[in-house]
Amino acid sequence: MTTEAASRTPAGEAGFRLLAEHLPNLILLAFDAELLIWAATGAALRARGWTPGHFVGRTVPEVGRPADAAITDAYCRAALRGECRRLATSGKTDPSRLWTHNYVPLPDERGAVIGGMVIARDVTDERRAERQLLASRRQLAEAQRIAQIGSWEWDLASDELTISDEMGRIIGLPPGSRLQMRPGVVQFVHPADVERVTAQLERAHTDPTPFAFEHRIVGTDGTVRTVLVRGEGVVDEAGRVVRFIGTDQDITARRNADAERRRLLGRVYEAQEGQDRRLAADLHDGHVQSLAAIGFKLEQARLRLGASGSPEVDDLLWQVTKDLSTEVTSLRRTIGRLRPLVLVEDGLEAALREEAKSACNRAALVACDVTSELDGRLDPVVETALFRVAQQALANVVDHAEATRALVEIECAGDGVVLRVSDDGRGFDPDHVQVLADIAHFGLIAMRERVEALGGRFRVTTAPGQGTVVEAKLPLTVPTEGSGP
Repeated sequence: MTTEAASRTPAGEAGFRLLAEHLPNLILLAFDAELLIWAATGAALRARGWTPGHFVGRTVPEVGRPADAAITDAYCRAALRGECRRLATSGKTDPSRLWTHNYVPLPDERGAVIGGMVIARDVTDERRAERQLLASRRQLAEAQRIAQIGSWEWDLASDELTISDEMGRIIGLPPGSRLQMRPGVVQFVHPADVERVTAQLERAHTDPTPFAFEHRIVGTDGTVRTVLVRGEGVVDEAGRVVRFIGTDQDITARRNADAERRRLLGRVYEAQEGQDRRLAADLHDGHVQSLAAIGFKLEQARLRLGASGSPEVDDLLWQVTKDLSTEVTSLRRTIGRLRPLVLVEDGLEAALREEAKSACNRAALVACDVTSELDGRLDPVVETALFRVAQQALANVVDHAEATRALVEIECAGDGVVLRVSDDGRGFDPDHVQVLADIAHFGLIAMRERVEALGGRFRVTTAPGQGTVVEAKLPLTVPTEGSGP
């Protein structure tokens, strides 16, 4: 940024510039009413060998892709009207890179829009990770389609169980084997699951409706496998259940893969929280302290000038001190979102109340209440996961819902805890969101995966015009890595 540009910098832009200098994938461009760029900064700018001179003095449409010139012009002018726009595009010099451009108004100290800002962010790595995640899901779906399935038939009168060769292979019996159902349950079903499987079989004597459940089996070689059992009853002319037909699908590999995926996702989120803590500490111990020291020196300079200094200089020093204090406050707010101390010190309920209050103010809600059945603290991992889900859900309320009211609820349910965030906003079509998940609603996928990584359940209930309910249920404690069933 040039000296001339720095003199034109409105209050608040310095904070954005400070963050842009330390986040490796950001470029900030400030432009005036004629769309002329008067400032350019950001770590991503330097990383690509660019300088402010490549941008300053040129119009925003000129520095982008020629194919985007018209929409860039329109979005810049929207920013000058006080509106925000977002554009997803590819790089001009390197088309393989993917960028998002956010066009936002740039106000002066009185709040009047004097220009705009383009916040350009390189999202190539994120999009690649998202594509890899979607590809792994497609591969999992294909693996399920080609999974080997054994079939069986159970005659209730004789208790005889006829199995296919594949079913025999799953449990370790030779082709053509026949056995009795009840002795077979005792012989092959995992001891911890025998009671549950037996109860299901007892119901089957009078209830022919289709069923599906999972349990473990122990093969003749001692190998423990997990199977998905599906069955359906057959009745005679009198309506009595006489036999059942069904399948056992060996889903051991899938369950192991799910457990490994949850473990890895847990490690990812653990690493992410650690990174956020380190970044928060770096900002607090480095930049915040340095800015506070600068503010102290400015105040000392102002006091030493005293009555001997000119009123203009005194007023300027006072204004700079106030602006610096504002930026320190903004940085501390960012630190609070990276590492919410209230969550660490006071627990989940207090942190949710603070987050709800912030969301209420940002979205101008009539109310954003918090109700809780908690009595004491939860496992720190559970508290962090539920807080991050609530944080993202409330951010969606602020950014997308157009709601007037929101409610955050914490309920204790047996050996689990349920978080529910609801609003009376415009809602959305869940099927449409799944299609667009890689573009605008990746937050929902992140919430789901964070919850499922800890062995929980995640659900979104919504429809256009009917508000949204985000619900996450987690166990009260999270098993340590390597613990078994």
